[in-house]
Amino acid sequence: MNIRTVRGLGGLITGLILLVVFSVLLTRAMDTTSYNTWGALIWAPLIIGVNLWLISIAMRNEPDRWVVRLVYIGYAAKLVGIAARYFTIFVLYDGVGDASRYNLYAARWYFEWRRGVFEVSGDGKFGTHNTELITTAVYTVVGPSPIVGFLVFGTLAFWGCVLLFKAFQAAVPEGNFRRYAILVLLLPSLLFWPSSIGKEAFLLFGVGLTGLGAAKFFNRRIVAGLGYLTAGLVATSLIRPHLTVLLLSSLFVALLLRRGSGTPTSFLGKTVGLALVAAASVLAITQAADVLGIEDLTAEEVTGEIDWASGQTDTGGSAFVPVPLSSPLGLPAAIITLLFRPFPWEASSGLVALQSLEGIALLLLAIVGWRRLAQVPRLLRRNAWVVFAAVYVLAFILAFAGFANFGIVARQRSLMIPFFLALLALPDPRRPHNALTDSEERQLANA
Repeated sequence: MNIRTVRGLGGLITGLILLVVFSVLLTRAMDTTSYNTWGALIWAPLIIGVNLWLISIAMRNEPDRWVVRLVYIGYAAKLVGIAARYFTIFVLYDGVGDASRYNLYAARWYFEWRRGVFEVSGDGKFGTHNTELITTAVYTVVGPSPIVGFLVFGTLAFWGCVLLFKAFQAAVPEGNFRRYAILVLLLPSLLFWPSSIGKEAFLLFGVGLTGLGAAKFFNRRIVAGLGYLTAGLVATSLIRPHLTVLLLSSLFVALLLRRGSGTPTSFLGKTVGLALVAAASVLAITQAADVLGIEDLTAEEVTGEIDWASGQTDTGGSAFVPVPLSSPLGLPAAIITLLFRPFPWEASSGLVALQSLEGIALLLLAIVGWRRLAQVPRLLRRNAWVVFAAVYVLAFILAFAGFANFGIVARQRSLMIPFFLALLALPDPRRPHNALTDSEERQLANA
């Protein structure tokens, strides 16, 4: 008997043993626990296995094996983040949170959907109710298991980050891919906050689709770009149409500032692109106005609605007093708050304290990498995707400047921070484009 046969026989025996152990555990779990637990024993390995397979497909053309390994590590870290989020909501907070609402709604209606009775009634707001329906659709397939629901939504958020990494690669070929991969796949707030049944996880997936669509569109892959853009903008409009408005506004500015080749074809393409984005923006603004209950699209009406929404966030132990934008210090204070706060001395809980450490780390990274950020003005006429990212970051900060709760700010920030991280991974002007250090070259050679 040769070594290959022995190894094959050993693998078969090991597989059979694992199958028997799994069957025993599953049978015992079905007798002693709810479907939330034993359903997860069935679905979690399947979902994880499918995603590992999808990662291998998505990264098959990636030449840097270090990055490929990091994506797998990022998914493993995301699974830890999903578990931590579930533990926080259902153990530490005893089920107090939006995820519980979505779970209860879906657990009530999923069986009717399986019977073909698609109940869509609800008393929640537009985005909340659509999140309830999305959760019901998930439960129709996997059953009423919050554990599995968290895994599905958290995995969507992970793919949003992967899509943004692919967008950065396509849009900024001279950028520091390794730096951006580390930041966008392993940043603690991105691992934790968009990892539950809820709006942020689904929205981050939509933002990722939009970011990749913009990169492809600006690289003249028009059909693929429009496909990703449409999917991403539709996804965000289902939950937060005003976020869709921010994305479309950023696309419009990027198209407007984009340098053409000077040919009639280039001018026509830019004109058509601006017209399409403008039309989509009008639709998104109209939808957002309907959702927010704004009858008159005047500056006073919109400002009043934003002020009202911001005022609903100034409660709880993590509340703070924001500096109004009408003050000369308003914009700098909003930028610091939305990107880096809370600071350690502002932490009112352990979770906020951990968030403050990340904020300090990002602030130090921004200070050390100031040369990368200083390139943004120079790139505004050269790279439309950088314009899109920079304008979106600024627009997001202005839109959420009035929010007065660090917990809410941290959760919302996860939908913007990947684009700021992209600015932190722009090429270092002191090094040649795509140049690797000696250690990086050795690592790549040995990969």
